[in-house]
Amino acid sequence: MKIAIVGGGISGISIAFLLQNFKKESGVDIEISLFEKNIRWGGSINTSYENGFTIEGGPNGFLDSKPYTLDLLASAGLNGNLLPSNDLARKRYIMRGGVLHRLPENPPAFLKSSLLSFSGKMRILSEFFVRKSELEDETVADFARRRLGEEALDYLIGPMVSGIFAGDPEKMSLRSSFPVIRNLELEYGGLFKGMFKKKGKKSGPSGPGGVLTSYKDGLTKMILDLIDKLDQVKKDLNVDVFSLKKDGQKFILETSAGEHLFDKVIFTIPSYKLSSIIKSYDEDIARVLSLINYPPVFVVGFVFKDDDVADTLDGFGYLIPHKENRKILGSLYDSSIFPERSREGYKMVRVIMGGDRNRWIADKSEEELVSMAYNDIKETLKIKSAPYTYESFKWNMAIPQYYLGHHKIVEAVEKFCETNRGIFVGGNILYGVGINDCTRRSYEIVDMIKSNL
Repeated sequence: MKIAIVGGGISGISIAFLLQNFKKESGVDIEISLFEKNIRWGGSINTSYENGFTIEGGPNGFLDSKPYTLDLLASAGLNGNLLPSNDLARKRYIMRGGVLHRLPENPPAFLKSSLLSFSGKMRILSEFFVRKSELEDETVADFARRRLGEEALDYLIGPMVSGIFAGDPEKMSLRSSFPVIRNLELEYGGLFKGMFKKKGKKSGPSGPGGVLTSYKDGLTKMILDLIDKLDQVKKDLNVDVFSLKKDGQKFILETSAGEHLFDKVIFTIPSYKLSSIIKSYDEDIARVLSLINYPPVFVVGFVFKDDDVADTLDGFGYLIPHKENRKILGSLYDSSIFPERSREGYKMVRVIMGGDRNRWIADKSEEELVSMAYNDIKETLKIKSAPYTYESFKWNMAIPQYYLGHHKIVEAVEKFCETNRGIFVGGNILYGVGINDCTRRSYEIVDMIKSNL
């Protein structure tokens, strides 16, 4: 049996590794081919190594409260390279009125916090008495207004959405973007009711929280170490896939390296690329896939000498509500989160810009954006001098947005895969955008293939 995996990010690589493991354990005759159109592996994972500083251009890591990525690395014998975040990472801040306020972690801290007004706090507490909605779907913003109030939307929920998706809560689907939150209302009648009823129950692997975990020497090193483990996979870098065709019970992939015949094809690529590939095969599903939107995101990692930053960077970083009218979404204190990624005597700050509400960044040069980012953090963090060095990354189409009604796209793709047996869709376009979401989907796809042999 010949299986093609299109896309050499964490999703495609993890599927290749899991299939290879199955092949070795079961003795089933499988030929696995992994195609990546770029000249490097990793997709949105891209780490810069600059003079002893490790700067991530995409995701920073994953939570250890879910087993998928941890299990993958353990199976590959790489779990000794895990890098848990510093305890300081628990401290997170939100800007209001130009001032950073620590995000409260418990009820006493919530009541004392100056992040929200007294009336804003009372409105959140009244959530206990808000009636349950049976809506099929609603935007994150509508849900937040209905259950928590406008102030909570502006200073709690909105920053969370921009921090995870670089998204706009007025467009994002609650059902698809935050299913755990939606289920608290559906199952228990509300957020507080759900938390009270779940209190005392042992948290399972899918429970909230967890420690942010990364990989020694950065996530690109994790990708390369996983690639090195693929000793029974044909790995093709710099090979683009153009179209999919059917030949009897088999599939033909037309690529920049010629046509190839496969029994099964797994796609772990962005929806706009998948839409282009599959258009000649099925125009209807191509149109559905094209509906998923991708905003631009810009990331710049600054390195400063210790004495040039008066702020102690005591925490994970801060997010900025849209109402603050800043040019950046927020800033991460990388040298506090992962001290191992910096050198002694230096502080590292990573700034995120763009997203669905700030598409104007697409028209700006990287030099302009770096200058804007520096000027935006200069006063907040009391920076006295220009950075020692920096590294920037511009993603013109960054994170898939799960807009209102995204579940209908998911249903259409699932129906297409059921009808066209042998085609699978993984990656982050359907069920979640984090690393754990991607590896979870990889496990699901491999389980489906195994069960149908």
